Amino acid sequence: MLRKLQAFIGLGMWLVAIPAAAQEPTDEPASGDRQKGTESAAPEASTNKPTSEKTTAEPTSQEPTAKSKSKDQQAAPASTESAAQAPAAEEKPADQPGGWQVFVTGYFRAPMSMGISPRPGPDNQNGPKRLQVSYGPNRTVDSSYYSFAYTRLQEQDWAELFVHAKKKHVEAVIGWMGYWFQGAGFRNTDAGWAPGAAYLVLDSDFDAGGIKPNIALTVGSWWPKFGQFAKYDTYTLGQMRQLGEQLRLTLPFNPDVTMTLVQGFGTNRDGSINYSVNPQYWATTGMDLIHYDNVQLSFKKYLDLGLHFNTQWTRDPNLTQQTSAGAKSYEEAGKAYLMTVGGEVNLSVPYAGRLWVSPSYIKVRNGWALANGGVEVMHSLGGAGIGSNYMAYNNSPNDSTGTGSLMNLGFLYEEKLSNILDTTPGHLPELTLSVFGLMANASLDRPTGSKVSQNRIHQFKYGADLTYQALTWLGFMARFDQVNLDLDHGGYVFSAITGRLIFSSHFLSSESIYVQYSRYRYGDNMVLDGQWPWGQELVAGASINQQGPYAGTKPDMDVIKIQASASF
Repeated sequence: MLRKLQAFIGLGMWLVAIPAAAQEPTDEPASGDRQKGTESAAPEASTNKPTSEKTTAEPTSQEPTAKSKSKDQQAAPASTESAAQAPAAEEKPADQPGGWQVFVTGYFRAPMSMGISPRPGPDNQNGPKRLQVSYGPNRTVDSSYYSFAYTRLQEQDWAELFVHAKKKHVEAVIGWMGYWFQGAGFRNTDAGWAPGAAYLVLDSDFDAGGIKPNIALTVGSWWPKFGQFAKYDTYTLGQMRQLGEQLRLTLPFNPDVTMTLVQGFGTNRDGSINYSVNPQYWATTGMDLIHYDNVQLSFKKYLDLGLHFNTQWTRDPNLTQQTSAGAKSYEEAGKAYLMTVGGEVNLSVPYAGRLWVSPSYIKVRNGWALANGGVEVMHSLGGAGIGSNYMAYNNSPNDSTGTGSLMNLGFLYEEKLSNILDTTPGHLPELTLSVFGLMANASLDRPTGSKVSQNRIHQFKYGADLTYQALTWLGFMARFDQVNLDLDHGGYVFSAITGRLIFSSHFLSSESIYVQYSRYRYGDNMVLDGQWPWGQELVAGASINQQGPYAGTKPDMDVIKIQASASF
């Protein structure tokens, strides 16, 4: 009943917003002026990958001098008799709507990662050890994006390109994004590159009680995000992979205080592809439903405080068509949901630095029924991702249905030498210190007779890095990471010490090339294709990428990486 009420309220707000979104403000700037405070409140065209991308100001649109008139509204020509009595006033031509501004934004990263280790050959496991240079992600435990073990040290290739068409109070966006650069080797049919996002934003300003709020309606396919944690490239609150709508109301109470209210409702396509049949019919598709709300209060550049709620569920039987009751029948899928409640605080204090803290609580039931998209949160995609990573779900509902709860806490503290000395950004030398961490405490709700031996899994990872900018084009970074996948049982831990040499045109710019070396240490249970005691993989995807003769051996301790990245 609660979900129906939420959907009904969201639909009502959407209908109310349509007239407001089409309304023009009464006070318009003169021709050629750039609009101030009336830009489309377009969501960031974000992906699950490039959270290091810097935010840049988008070009503003030119505004027409006045509203265009329809033919019926234009003055009728004066009669000849009237013209003889008085000169007719010269009629001004109707103003035309402003034209589109078209521009492109994008991001890419292109890493080359090499794992180095002396090992015997796979055809002679008892033979002498010789140096091997392997594809880095195959020989490490922190390269899987959909795993709590992910540190971002071994992030993989990604690119995106967005074409924006913008005019006053309107923005249309189409985006292409994908991974696995096809020119570097064999083709990966799952790598994307087809249009991945397309959305339209209509917004308007209006007067209300002495302030000028802005209301924006977005409809299409894009990924709204909340609780973004750039150090680990994940979300403590959620990123919505959806086709749907979003209503955003911005209330500037005064120049210092602003409140933003966000309501969204969307759908996710769950399903699978059968590559052996005709491409026109190879998709089996079901629909998940997504609802989210967010409130943010901002004070100058010092404080951002946000509260957030989202939920994902399904009422589509297309993926559960079995005609008898069972652990994976439609009746059980109808009980499934993934709910996240939480908040985030971003505090910036002169001289003292910046602190970001984000707690969240996740509740999931029958997570197996919510797969392949929807809400991305805590290194997991949908209810099935949360179930697999934290609730011991391994495609066996008799042992786990992906049900339980998760308490999370993310934090980041950052301080710069220029902030302490109160100097202008760009002053050299520059030092930047970051201390960060992420905790996930899972409580498992296991079926009777489950072979899963634990009813809780407590995980924690933390780290720190220090960047020294010696020259405008040259920087050095040292970083330490430690990840513990089970605080209650020994051996599920690893650490890394990393050095990085960074080149760029200027350290305040948005592009860089770096050379990196990481030295790893592993606990006894951190092995290639490692498993939990109940037989489930420790790291998502390891049972595929790391199977073979080296399964059960130590991952590579030495990894060298060269990476180029740019945002524009």
